[in-house]
Amino acid sequence: MSFWSKLDGLTTRVAIVVCGASLVVMMGAVVANVIGRIFFALPIYGTVEIVSLGGVFLISFAVGYTERKQSHIVIRILFSRFPQRLQSFFTTVFLFLSLGVIALLAWGGFWIGLEDATTPGATTYVLHLNKAPFRFAWVLGCIILFGFLFRHLLIALNQVRKK
Repeated sequence: MSFWSKLDGLTTRVAIVVCGASLVVMMGAVVANVIGRIFFALPIYGTVEIVSLGGVFLISFAVGYTERKQSHIVIRILFSRFPQRLQSFFTTVFLFLSLGVIALLAWGGFWIGLEDATTPGATTYVLHLNKAPFRFAWVLGCIILFGFLFRHLLIALNQVRKK
């Protein structure tokens, strides 16, 4: 088994665990808030913020996992009429553009996270948690997505070259 296969498997397992844990935390917070509100007239303080911060982990890691499995929505109505070589070309172009966008998101997120880590008042509004770990989690999710997009770009380039 090659290094890249092991890294792929490890990254996938980490993404699944992080997504699952954040989903459990989000569901637990919502359920506890509803039960507290209905039965005890005492909602949990900061539930909306807990769920939104959990969503950062869930979404950032789930997008990379979805790209790895290639389970994302692809609209093939227009491109299915083109020859296979042209389809491969468009796939390569769109993957390249996606890499550029994700690289910009990761770069911007890194610098904003670094700024949040060094700024004393960079906290959330209700729970007063530091925003930096959540920014860096987003950056890590972008890096995972970038890696899987790059892998699929190499595969698409290989297909264009063969045909």
